[in-house]
This record gives sequence, C-alpha cells and structure tokens, in this order.
Amino acid sequence: MNNRSSSIAKTFILYAGLPMVLVLCLLIGLLVSDKFSDFQQGKAELEAQLNGLVLEMSEFPGDRINEIEAIRGEHVRNLNQDFLLEVTFALAILMIGVAIPVIAAKYIASMVEQNLNLLGDRWSSGGSEGSSLLPQMFDFAEFKGVADMMRDALYERAETEQRWKHAEKELVGMNNDLLNKAQELSQGGRVAFSMMEDAEMAQRELEEVNQRLSLVIEEARASAQEADVANSAKSEFLATISHEIRTPLNGVIGFIDMLAETKLDEEQLDYVDTARSSSNTLMALISDVLDFSKIESGFLNLEVRTFNLVTMLREVVSLFFNDATQKGIVVNIEIGEEVSRSIAGDEIRIRQILTNLMANAVKFTTQGEIRIMVICDSVPDASGKYSIEFEIRDTGIGIDSQQLRKLFRPFSQGDSSTTRKYGGTGLGLVICKRLAEAMRGKVWATSRVGKGSSFFARIPVEVVEQSENLTPGSMPLKQPRVIEPQTRSRQKLGDEIPLKIAIAEDNQANQRLLVMMLRSLGWQAECNENGVELIEYLKGNDCDLIFMDLQMPEMGGLEATALIRQGAAGDAMKDVKIVALTANALSSDEARCLKGGMDAYLSKPLKIALLKQRILELFSPSEVSATKD
Repeated sequence: MNNRSSSIAKTFILYAGLPMVLVLCLLIGLLVSDKFSDFQQGKAELEAQLNGLVLEMSEFPGDRINEIEAIRGEHVRNLNQDFLLEVTFALAILMIGVAIPVIAAKYIASMVEQNLNLLGDRWSSGGSEGSSLLPQMFDFAEFKGVADMMRDALYERAETEQRWKHAEKELVGMNNDLLNKAQELSQGGRVAFSMMEDAEMAQRELEEVNQRLSLVIEEARASAQEADVANSAKSEFLATISHEIRTPLNGVIGFIDMLAETKLDEEQLDYVDTARSSSNTLMALISDVLDFSKIESGFLNLEVRTFNLVTMLREVVSLFFNDATQKGIVVNIEIGEEVSRSIAGDEIRIRQILTNLMANAVKFTTQGEIRIMVICDSVPDASGKYSIEFEIRDTGIGIDSQQLRKLFRPFSQGDSSTTRKYGGTGLGLVICKRLAEAMRGKVWATSRVGKGSSFFARIPVEVVEQSENLTPGSMPLKQPRVIEPQTRSRQKLGDEIPLKIAIAEDNQANQRLLVMMLRSLGWQAECNENGVELIEYLKGNDCDLIFMDLQMPEMGGLEATALIRQGAAGDAMKDVKIVALTANALSSDEARCLKGGMDAYLSKPLKIALLKQRILELFSPSEVSATKD
C-alpha cells in the first residue's frame, strides 16, 4: 500500500474505526463485568449451599466431608469454565470488532485510491471516458460528478485555447496589416495619395451601404404591401363567405317572419317561434367564424344594453328543448336569490357564450340532466359592476385532465374519436373564451371522465334594477303564450307614400321575400337579376326607390350605382334613392356603400320593421305628396 492509500486508511481508522472500537470495547467491558458479577454471585451461592450441607452432615463421618469437597471443586470448575468461555467469546467479538473497521478502512481506502487514480487518468487524458474495450466506471457518484466537471472544464479550456489561438492569428494578421500600412505611409511621396485612396474607398463603401439600405427599405415596403393585400384578401373572402351563406338564410328567416304575421293558432305560432329562434341561432353560429376573425384582429365591438336575464336563459334553453327531450335529458335552471333579473351587458355575446356551452352539454350527454346555475357577487368591483357566474353542469361523457388543458385552443377538441363521433370544428369554446375575455370575464371548465362536466362563464355586468328574483330550483323551459289580436290599420303605408320601386337581386327567394314585404306595406316592385338589367329597365321606366344587392353576376351593386350616378340610366335617374341590400356582415360594408353613392344600408336577414323604417327615413308623406303635385 502506497503512502496515499495508507493515509486514507489511517484517516478512516482514526475518524470511523477508532470510535467504533472504543464503543465496542465499552460494550464488551460492560458485558465482561456483568458476567464476572454473575460468576462471583454463583460461586458465593454454591459455597453457601455446600456449607449448609456440611452443617447438616456434621454427624456423618469424615469421608462424607471429602465427597462434599469433591462436589464443590467440580462445581467451581464448571463455573470457571463457563466464565472463561464467555470471556473468550467476548474477546473474540472484540478482536473481530477491531479487525472489521481496519479491513473496511483498507478496502475503502483502496476503492478511493482507485477512483483517484481513474480521476487522474481522466485528467491526463483530457476528460475522455477511457478505453471503449475496457471502460472504467467510478465507484462513487461524487467522483463521477468531479470527472464530468473536469471534462466540461477541459472542453471549455480547449475552446478557450482555440479562441485565443484564433484571436492571436487575427491579431498577428492585423499587426501585419498595420505594419504593411506603416511601411506604405513611411514612404513620403505616397502619403497624400494613400489618404485620398482611403477616402475614395470609404465613400464607395458608404454608397454600397446606402444602396443596401435602400434595398432593405424597398423590401420592407413590398412586405407591407403584401401584408395589406393579404389582409384585403382575407376581408374579401370573409365578405364573400358571409354573403353566400347569409343570402339563402335571409330567405328562410324572412319567410318565417312573414308567416308569423299571418293568422295562426297557438300551436302553429309556437312552431313558428321555435323555427324563428333556431334560424336566428343558426345565423349567430354562422357569425362565429366572423367573430373569431374579428377577435383575432382586435376589431370586436361590444354592444351594452339592458335585457331580462330570465327571458334570455329561457330562450337559450328552448333552442335545445327538442334535442334534450328526445334523449330523455332533464334541463333545469337555478338562479340564486341575489341575482337580479334586469341587467345591462352585451346580451348577444352572453347569449352566444351560453348557446355554445349549452350545445356542448346536449351534444355530449346521453342521459341524466343538464343544470344551468346562476349566481352573482354581492359586492361590486371597482368599476361598479357585479360578476355573474353561469355554470352549465351535465352528466355526459366527461373529459380527462390532459384533454381539458387543450380544450379552449382554436380548432381543438378532446380527441379525434370525439370529433368523428360528435362532429364540430372546435371553434365554439375558444370563441366563448375570447368573448368572455373581451367583456373582462373568463371561461373555464372542470370534468371527470364518465361523471360529467361543468363549464363556467363569469361575466361582469351592471345591475339595472333589483326586481323580484326567482328562487333556486327548476324553471319551465317554455311558458304559455297569450295571443293578442292584431290591430292593423286598413290604410297601408303605400297609400300614404306612393312609390315606384325597383329591385336588383340575383337570388329568387330573396326577390320574392322582398316583394312580399313591400306588398304587405302597400307597394309593388319590379325585379331585375343584376345591374345591367336594372340600368336597362331604368332607361325606359321611372323609379323613386331602388333596393340594390351588392354582389350580383355580370354587374354588382356598387358598379351599377356608380353608373347610375354618372347618368348611364338617364339624367332623371341620377338622384334616385338607392338602398344597399347585402348579406355581408362586416362593419366596413356600410361605410363603403355610402361612400359609393348609396343613400341607405340594409343587412340581411331583412326585417319588415327595419325595412319600413329605412323607407320612412328616405321619404315622408308630405314630401312625396308635394313631389307628386
């Protein structure tokens, strides 16, 4: 054993083995002392027994006394042998206890020395792992950590040396360049010429830099133009999609409204109301894509108005009444006593959030119940608003925690099997989340697989009126509707404001709907398929009012309006009143129509009340009568 191993072994013996030996000696000493006490006590008891025996046998002859002495000697020898055996066993344990720490210290010292040697080999070999045929491993993790640190340090040192060498080469090169320039400058006749050359070179470099900067600016401008074109294309695409979807839906909603104005019994009117509510919901769902685009672009506008919370909840639930009934699902609404019925907020956005959450609950629930619970904070926030919390709890399939984390991401559902089975784009929940955040609220969910889910929406609103509230419990989904007799004036608006009306609309259903609406108000109208037919019609016919669709084949509404204002249909038609009629739902459409020369704007689906209002805004009975006279 060398000196290093010997010193390590001495250290282990001194600080670990010696205390163990001392403790062991103390224990052995206590054990020997205890055994010696037992030996003395046993010997004394034996002497006392034999002495008593001798006293009892005092009348016997002396040969019996000898026999007793022999017995005494034999018992004493047995006691001595037992005591010597126990002392020998204790000494053996003591020797083993002394030998084991020494052997262990030497073995540990040998292992430590091997690891130190291995560490030294690693250091001398630059931190490599050793031979690939006979790999050497450390016995102690601490040595491996030191070896890893050493290897990293060696790598860093090597990289540093390389950087230093590279820097040294560069410095040498720069020094050589400086020496060369110094030699050139030392030539007296070329000093001025060299300075002029350097100035010209710097000027050329500056011109190159300016050229590169100009190229970068041009590229930035081109990128900005491409972004503007892409944004314009996106807006145009959304407008086209909105028009193509909302145009046929306008006919559906319009004819439902016209049907509601006819004479119907209570059951038929209930059917019409349900169809109207469903079509309006469909229109709202179609607007989800536009809403998502607006939210992503930061152009979402909120409309705060006063509405009845209970009525809104009943209308939302009534949309899903048939589906829930077919599945045997019980739908309950529970409103806390502290919640006011009349609140101020964006009813459309709140309704949209609850509709999406309710649709999910009905979709993923096959039995049991769906419960809508509403509570409200008792203390307003700093802005004076109260936070109303809606909870939609179902007993559906549930969602595991991993899928729940990605539930509110765009175009994401629980998993692909859910998408295939239940359908959907995965856009509804992210719209709910973004809409709630736009109203300074939040949406979240909790769920257990196989037990059901709870979706929460917390929205700040203003309490307008502390009216009578519903007590917690079940509420009916629909209430009987009282049909009031309709009182209509015998004289129609067309009798007071006689107008000649033309329509430019390529969709036959929308043509028929608008004609029927105008007929119910007392006007007749001529229909044209596109802008070209309209201009030809206006050349030979008088007209007071034109309803102009924006997107038509051959010639659209904006182009036709521009030609009419320029006199393409005759000078008499330059000032004719034109109302834009479009299914586009973007906020920029109205400004574009008015800027294009139109007088008013109507967005589909058409409502007869809004149609009447637009006509009255453009014409009054007194003005029309004076013009006719």
